Amino acid sequence: MKHTVLLAVVLLSWACSRTQKTEKTVVAQLRTHKEAVDTLRTDADAPVKPLEVSGLADEKMRKIFASYDLSTCWAEEKPEAQAAAIQENSESGQNTGDEYSQAAVYNGFYGADRHRIEMYFASVKKDSLEPNVYHVAGKSRFKKNITPFAGTIVLDSIAEFKDPNISTEDLRQMEVSRLYTTSGTFRFAEDSSYAGSGVFSGKTFVDFSLKEYDDIELWFFSQTDKTKGTGFLFDGEWRSHKTGKTKPIIWAKDIFMIANDILDQFSIGERDVEINPKYRKLGWDNFWENEEWWNEPAKTAL
Repeated sequence: MKHTVLLAVVLLSWACSRTQKTEKTVVAQLRTHKEAVDTLRTDADAPVKPLEVSGLADEKMRKIFASYDLSTCWAEEKPEAQAAAIQENSESGQNTGDEYSQAAVYNGFYGADRHRIEMYFASVKKDSLEPNVYHVAGKSRFKKNITPFAGTIVLDSIAEFKDPNISTEDLRQMEVSRLYTTSGTFRFAEDSSYAGSGVFSGKTFVDFSLKEYDDIELWFFSQTDKTKGTGFLFDGEWRSHKTGKTKPIIWAKDIFMIANDILDQFSIGERDVEINPKYRKLGWDNFWENEEWWNEPAKTAL
């Protein structure tokens, strides 16, 4: 029972935030997946055991890429599934507004000063001919600039892993049959007609579980070498269309799992996380505001 409750809490944790007000500052209170990771460990006080990772032969990798659609790892829900849920709730009179809580908006760090950047994936579609290729369309927001982009994710390797820190009974209750980690490259080109636009490119890493009913879910509960428990990670650079100038960029599903490795003491606390007030000027002052900026027309600040 505790694991059923825990899983429900974890799946909602990213969307949950609250504002703590004091006389001098407003501090963002956040939830990460760290508590879930610790809770699932067989012995939370024991040293963490290394994962047992097994590389797959090319034929096996091709079969997995062909058999499963990983688009929901990045896009939260397939558009048709979300539309069906909205229609069903509308017809039953249960429209709670939760239908829109699954917007695929991800936070990251950009530039030498590691300013906040947001990446919105409006759609992710698996290629009909190359099953390891996914087509992505969305928008980026940096400061006041909102710019559309489009491009591809190309997965090139996959490995199965076992986590000895998690009991088989816990995995059974979560209906998990296998765990995989995959890596590849990405290239997202912003619309060149927008001022300050460019191209995002680099490496990407994804951890996912195969469920007993043959479905795919993003996996947060193991500290793999590449994702570090973020679920998925994009790590690369942005190159200006106009000048060719480059800037580093990194974003993830749960960026707070690695944020303190990027900016010293960026977040305070391990589970109920507070963003360090000294970094508010880098775009984090409005993190807890429910802005649906991705529904606005793309724009470039003057």
